[in-house]
Amino acid sequence: MNTSGMLRGYLARVMDQESFFFHVINCMEKQLSDWGSDTMLLFNWANESENVSGFFIIDGFSYSFHFDKQSLKELQGRSPYALDRVLWEALIQDGFILKESGYIDKAFM
Repeated sequence: MNTSGMLRGYLARVMDQESFFFHVINCMEKQLSDWGSDTMLLFNWANESENVSGFFIIDGFSYSFHFDKQSLKELQGRSPYALDRVLWEALIQDGFILKESGYIDKAFM
């Protein structure tokens, strides 16, 4: 998957929190698809809730995540790929094994 650090920096600055979260999740799904993984994502972004939870189903295995929206907002402001990294780390913590890609390199810089 090809990703531009300059474009991502711009998106992190101008997108609202929910839209940026959706963008990051879409990038993750695209990367998983590029690796040939069968992927489904389910999550709950309810405006009335202060939390976001969900899970990826990747090749038949379930990987969950749970974050408060304030933390996600801080990650978006910290760096363009900070949210990606935290979400990938949540997958890794549940046993997912990353493969190499330029996108992963940027997320873990």
